[in-house]
Order: sequence, then structure tokens, then C-alpha cells
Amino acid sequence: MEKITDQQRLKPWMGFALFAALMVIFMTVCRYMQMHWNLVGLVLTEAVFLSIAICFCLIRKVSIKEVFPVKKPKIRDLFGCLFLLLAGQSFSVIATLIVGILFPSWTSDAYELSSFLYSGNAVISFLIVAVTPAICEEAIHRGAILSCFRSLKDDRLIILIMAILFGINHMSPLRFLATAILGAVLSYVLVKKNNILLTALMHFANNAYSSIIGILGAKASQNSTPAAAFSLSSLGIYLIIGFMAPVFLVLGCMLLNPEKHKKIRFLFAGIASALMLVSGILLFSSSYMKKPICDCEISYTVTAEDPDTWMEFGVEEERDYSVTVIINCSKTADYRFTMEDASGNLIFDETLDSDLGIKTFTSTAHLPVGSYLTRIYAEDGSLNDHPEIRITVR
Repeated sequence: MEKITDQQRLKPWMGFALFAALMVIFMTVCRYMQMHWNLVGLVLTEAVFLSIAICFCLIRKVSIKEVFPVKKPKIRDLFGCLFLLLAGQSFSVIATLIVGILFPSWTSDAYELSSFLYSGNAVISFLIVAVTPAICEEAIHRGAILSCFRSLKDDRLIILIMAILFGINHMSPLRFLATAILGAVLSYVLVKKNNILLTALMHFANNAYSSIIGILGAKASQNSTPAAAFSLSSLGIYLIIGFMAPVFLVLGCMLLNPEKHKKIRFLFAGIASALMLVSGILLFSSSYMKKPICDCEISYTVTAEDPDTWMEFGVEEERDYSVTVIINCSKTADYRFTMEDASGNLIFDETLDSDLGIKTFTSTAHLPVGSYLTRIYAEDGSLNDHPEIRITVR
């Protein structure tokens, strides 16, 4: 790791002290601002991060240019960062799903955060989520804090420390591993290339992708349970989608640090990728190989006196279930599907679009043992329609 000119002014213990001060301010002042001023409070939080980083450099009298090194990136480095980011994204999603499956009570954190970030104007949310952290969080973490650890001889130790601190800073048990992985990837780039511009671009790209997914999924998350997204079948899908992550990781490291590259790493990466792909296929297919506990077909005529239909089923084993609804209608009409437990708690409430033909809805829910009630509500344009409905739970 490249040292700064006045490295003697920055010691490892100062990095831990700076992070501790950051967390105290974050949990008091910043939390107050976010609770009372919402997205404005989030912007001010990022501004606080940037201010702390700059003030720390001024107090310790070290070169700001060296603490926040900016260089013109090479094309090779950009491609290396891209592959590392793809790998980090895949590993982060998989890690989050595993934690959510093991600790389902933590999954509500994801939905509270999504509601907080994406309930308002989409453009403003995108700018706040993607732009400000790329500047302010990089300044405090890869800038001020990491510079305190530049005197350590083992680059791997620096990366590990920064990963843990970055994970802790996000104050989420569910997302700790995901943010720690991102922190490790960004810190690796800074350690090897000493260019905070690269990590800022990676941070922006990572958060931009997450914000777009969050904006598009904000409405859907309002009509589904947290457990719907954290299931073995979902884990299987993402293992399949991201099975090339180990190869991308090795490829990114090779492009960024070619002198330390060993060809045998591609062999290990290929084996890991194959294991991820096979595991994903097994997890995904196993959820559909199970015999359905409900496979009901309903056909009726929608009348003013009898517009809706319903169906009950029972669950004898608590686990994740796939719920599929197919409605074949002869008119351009709206239908709404709901499912609730015996206590009346709503699990699904989904409006199916009004296009002519087949309407479908598929999701996953963690269902405890008990009885459940599903309803199909015939809404606009459905009078005198003859829908054919199939509800499958497996």
C-alpha cells in the first residue's frame, strides 16, 4: 500500500478512533436528521461524512491530495473495476439472501429501507442514493480512515479492516455481509491502484444499479411479504445468474494487479462457478419438484350478485411456498388476487392488469402451519365475463 508523505501523522489507532467518532455522530446527529427530515436528512448525513473527512485531514495536517488521490484511470483498470463490481454485486446479493433465509426476522429491514429511500420522487431518490455516497462515503472510508492504515505492511489486513468497518457503518444485520463485501472490493482497488476516482465510480455504479432496482420494485414490495424475496428458490435463481462471479473476481484482480496474478486461480474460480451453478439449479428446481398442496381450477360467470370467488387450503409443513395464479378471461377486465391467513393477516394483494387474455401472478411466501383463504375480486370491466382461474401452491 502506497504511503502518504506525512504518514507518521496518521496511525492505525487513529483510523479506529475516527471510525468510532463517526459512528457516534451517525447514531445521534445523523439519525435525528434522517428521522425528522427524511431524504434531506440523508443528504445532510452524507455531507457530515465529507466534512469529517476533510476536517480530519486539516487537523492532522496531511495532504488532502494524497489522502484523496485522483488520477486518470487506464482502460485496463476500468475493465478490472467492472469485473470486480460484477463479482461483488453477485456475492452481495447471495450473501443477503442467505442471511435473510437464516434470520427471517431481519428481512423487514430491507423493506423499511426501501420505503424510506424510494417512496418519494424517483429522480431525487436516484441522485441521493447513487451520487452522494459515491463522493462522501468514499471520502471518509477509502480516504480519511483507510489512510490511517497505510502504514500496515499486509494489504489483506487493510482490506479486511475496511470491509468490517464499512459493513458496521451501514447499521444493518441483514446487509452487513453485503456492504462488507462491497467495502472489501472498493478497498482492494484503492490499495492496489491508489486512485479514489476508481472507487467513487464503482460506488456510484453499484448504488445506481441498486437504486434503479429499488425504484422499480418499490410498488411490488408493498404488495408482498418480506419472506417472499428471501426463499431458497430465489437463492437458487441468483446463484444461477451470478455463477460467473468467481471468474469475474479473478479476472478483475488480474487486470488491476497483473504482477501478482497466478493462472491457477482461474482453475479454482472455475470450480467455484460450477458449484454455484449446480447448487442454484438444484435449489431452484427442488422448489418446483414438490407436489402442490393446492392445485385448484375455478370457472364461473361474473354477475352483479356473485362477482367474486374464493378458495381455502391448508398448510401442514412450515416452509417457503410458491404461489401461482393464472386467470384466462374473455374480456378486458381487472381482477384482484388476495391471500390471507386464519387471523386475517394479508399476505398478498395484487391487481392483475386489464389486458385481454391470460393474466398471471407468481410470488413466494413463507407460510406457517394453518389454513389460508384466497379470493379473486372481479373489478372494472368484468361483469358477465367467464374467467377460468387456476391457483397453485407448491
